[in-house]
Amino acid sequence: KRHIQRLWYPKPGRGGDIAGRAGHAITDEEFNRRIPQEFWREVVDRVAVEAPDTLLLAEAFWMMEGYFVRTLGMHRVYNSAFMNMLKNQENQKYRLGIKNTLVFEPEILKRYVNFMNNPDEETAIAQFGDGDKYFAVCTLLATLPGLPMIGHGQIEGYHEKYGMEYKRAYYNESPNGWLIGEHYRRIFPLFRRRYLFSGVENFQLYDCYNGNGGVEESVYAYVNGAGSERTLVLVNNQYERAGGTISVSVPKLRKDGEGKTTVTTKLAENLGLTFGGRSYALFDCFSDGLTYILPSIMLYDEGFSFSLNGYEAKVYWNIREVDDIDGSYERIWRQFGRKGIKNIARAVALLRLEPLYKAIDGLRSDETIRIAKHIADGTISKEEERELLLTIAECYSTIPEVYASLEEPAKGQIAVKPAEIEPKPMIKLTRALCQAFKGKKGKAL
Repeated sequence: KRHIQRLWYPKPGRGGDIAGRAGHAITDEEFNRRIPQEFWREVVDRVAVEAPDTLLLAEAFWMMEGYFVRTLGMHRVYNSAFMNMLKNQENQKYRLGIKNTLVFEPEILKRYVNFMNNPDEETAIAQFGDGDKYFAVCTLLATLPGLPMIGHGQIEGYHEKYGMEYKRAYYNESPNGWLIGEHYRRIFPLFRRRYLFSGVENFQLYDCYNGNGGVEESVYAYVNGAGSERTLVLVNNQYERAGGTISVSVPKLRKDGEGKTTVTTKLAENLGLTFGGRSYALFDCFSDGLTYILPSIMLYDEGFSFSLNGYEAKVYWNIREVDDIDGSYERIWRQFGRKGIKNIARAVALLRLEPLYKAIDGLRSDETIRIAKHIADGTISKEEERELLLTIAECYSTIPEVYASLEEPAKGQIAVKPAEIEPKPMIKLTRALCQAFKGKKGKAL
C-alpha cells in the first residue's frame, strides 16, 4: 500500500515520486477506503482459497523478510541477510536475528530461503572463495532450518556473474573438478538428510561460552532432528580459532494450547540423554568419520566443550545413548577420552573379548607361525609337530573355560559357541595336514 500510494496516488500537496501523478492526489482517508487491506495480504488470502496448492515465494526488500512472512503470510521468502551478514562475518547480528525469531515465532525460520548468491549479486566464489570459509557457510546453508538454494555456477566454481538478459556465457570457464568433489564429500551428504535440519520443532540454538565467560559470537552451535534422531552442528565463521562450552539453549517460544511460554533447554536433555552414571553418549562425526564418547552425566553437569579452527565446521549425527552394563564403555572413555574412535563397535568388542584373545595367544606366537611355514614347506619335523599339538591342545582346552566366564554382551559378539575339542580327532587332523604337505618340497602352495 505504501508504494502504491507513493507512486500512483500521492497525498495532496506532495506531488509523489512520479510528477505526472500529482493530479491524482487523494487523502489518506480516501486511499484507505479504496484499498482497505494490504495488497499482498489479499493475494495470499485469495490464493489460499482459489489455488491452495500454490507456493508463494517472495523477494523481500532489504531486511524485511520477517514482515513478508509474519504479516503478509508468504510461504517462503528469500533471506538476503544470510548471504550478506555471513559474508561480512556480522555473526553477532545474524545470531541475534535467529534468537529474536525463536522468541517471537520459531516457525518463521522454516520459511526462509537461504542462499550464498543470486543473479543480482556477485558469484559465490567471488564472495566466499573456494576454501574453508566457503564450506563453513555452505555447511550452515545445508543444516539451518528453511530452504537452501544453490546459485547458478556455485558448485562448479564459475566466476562469471550472469545477467538476466544473457543468452550465453561470455567467460570460457570449465567446472572446477576439485570443488565439485568437495561438495560431494562435505555438502551433498548433508542435503540428503535435510529432514534432520529443515524443521524447527527440535531446533535449539546455543551460546558458546569461552574460558573467560564471554560468548564466542563467531560460533554457530545448534541441535536439530526429526523423531528420535538428533544432530549437533558447530561452525566457526571467522579466521581465528574459537571454542568453549555449550550447555543451555537460548530462549525459545513454546506453545501449550492457547498459552505461550519462553523456555530454555539443556543440551543433554535436547539430545534425549538420561541422567545416569552408567550411561554414555556416542556421537558420529560426519566431518572426520570418527565416533566420540562422553558420559551422559558429564553432558548434563558440564555441557559439551570443543574447539574449532578458523572456518571449521563439524556435524555430529547418529547421536545415541548406551547403557554400560559391563564397564566396557567406561574403559573406552578412560582409554580415548575426547579423542575420536574410528570403529567404536570394534573397540568395544576387542575389550570384551580380550580374555579370549589372551587364551589363543599361543596360536599367534612367532614360534607357531614358524612351524606353520615349515608345514607349508613340507619340512616340519616330529619335534615341531609335537610342539604344535601341545600348543593347540592348550589353547582349545582353555577357550571353553574363558567363554563361560565372559559377560553376556561379550558372548553376544561370538557367532558360534566354542565347544569341547576331542583330542584324538584333533591329533589325526593335524598329522594328516602335515603329511599332505610332505614331499612337495616347497611347491605345495
